[in-house]
Amino acid sequence: MSGDVVLTKLKNVILNNGVLIEAFTGVGMVASIAANYMISNLQLDQVAAMDSDDFPPVSMIYNGRPKLPCRVYCSLELNLAVFTSEVPLPIRKHRAVASELIKWGTESGCTSFIAMDAIPREGEEAEEGARPAGELPPVWAIGTSDASRKKMKESGLETLQVGMITGVSAVMLNMGRIQKLDVIGLYADARTDIPDAAAAASLVSILNKLLRPRPFSLSLKPLLDEAKDIQVQLEKVRRQAEPAIKEPYNIYS
Repeated sequence: MSGDVVLTKLKNVILNNGVLIEAFTGVGMVASIAANYMISNLQLDQVAAMDSDDFPPVSMIYNGRPKLPCRVYCSLELNLAVFTSEVPLPIRKHRAVASELIKWGTESGCTSFIAMDAIPREGEEAEEGARPAGELPPVWAIGTSDASRKKMKESGLETLQVGMITGVSAVMLNMGRIQKLDVIGLYADARTDIPDAAAAASLVSILNKLLRPRPFSLSLKPLLDEAKDIQVQLEKVRRQAEPAIKEPYNIYS
């Protein structure tokens, strides 16, 4: 493999005007929480896995079975694909990860892409750490094309006017602009001290709007009810993965 990022197809998939959602782990593990909630509740099927010699040597164990930390799931009925990774990857590989995702997506019939992440909370709210009971954090959006911005407007999304996005989602946005692809970036306001399930619920709420008229509708209540358990489980996973993401697998290199 020699450091190359390789996306291996486990099943051949052909979607009809499909949507690929990128949910790489980032601030508060928000995107990966939202993705795993979707995968479980929509019963998506794993169709591909991504690996590289430069990725941390980690195996995710679910239901007693090993899985690579970077995976693609799919629903032919929904014409929907979801990429998730619970483990941080070296920054030097983010461009290659985004490139492989877009290549796989376009070859599999995806005509639009959604990149999800979070933005750290700032100021007094970050110091206090708590939100009012029942309040979901806000989500900002960025569109690379007129079509994507039209979808944002129809869904009542607030546009991020000024700022800087980093990571895989940033590369997805840049590639969308260069290649004239419909890419929407979604960024929830998130806590940084814990895996933030409430911010993940905000992303799922927005997806319920963006993915219409597909038969896509996920209840937020189970995610919010189980937020504490989800945060504890993912914090445990993150601690277990820490030895593997240090040098020579430094995520900041």
